[in-house]
Amino acid sequence: MYRRTVGELALTFGVSGKLWKNALIMYDRETGTLWSHLTGEAVWGPLEGEMLEPVTSVPKIKWNAWKDLHPTGQVLSIAGTEYIKFDNYNDYHRSRRTGLFEPGHRDNRLRDKTLVLGVLSGEDRKAYPLDKKTYKTKQKNAWNLIQDVISETPVIAYHNPDQYATGVWNRRLSNGTTLTFPSPTEGHYATDAEGHTWNLLTGMGPEGKKLTPLPHMNIYWFAWADFYPETGLWE
Repeated sequence: MYRRTVGELALTFGVSGKLWKNALIMYDRETGTLWSHLTGEAVWGPLEGEMLEPVTSVPKIKWNAWKDLHPTGQVLSIAGTEYIKFDNYNDYHRSRRTGLFEPGHRDNRLRDKTLVLGVLSGEDRKAYPLDKKTYKTKQKNAWNLIQDVISETPVIAYHNPDQYATGVWNRRLSNGTTLTFPSPTEGHYATDAEGHTWNLLTGMGPEGKKLTPLPHMNIYWFAWADFYPETGLWE
């Protein structure tokens, strides 16, 4: 998700029908510039070199969980109705195919179609596998947390395989305190070492404190590694 403004210009986008590294290319109707939907970069046209500002969001979450978090939230729909009953790309997801073209860069540290959580922190990139065994605990509705450091940024990565939900946050608060979370989650809540509870879908904590979100996406490994060949990988 991106803000669709560049400077003072508000852009409206369409699908160009083109691909770059097997990923969709958008165009803006105001200037005809082509944009990568994966990186937010203008790759050709009058605005070439500009970058859309990412807006960090939960990549995927079940509707009932969203309603609990945001009871007054709005739904983007087509004419007020959602009519898509199945995934048109289901066969692709089940196959070993990696798009229409051979990836320019392959990374054999993971299988091509392994789903990862791709995280951007400043100029650094890192991927976290989304396999259920990494996050599963013996407790029902409790999930392991990944606490890591990307460059000099302390990170916490949350994934609930049952709800499809993810959250990636900077563990360093605005006052300089770096949080640690010694226990698994309780649903999408985590308790830090001081006993304070944090919502890992909204970032909200005690006394109005809030974690800073980091841009991230759920993506196939082959696609992430092709766009970011220098990416780190959590193991």
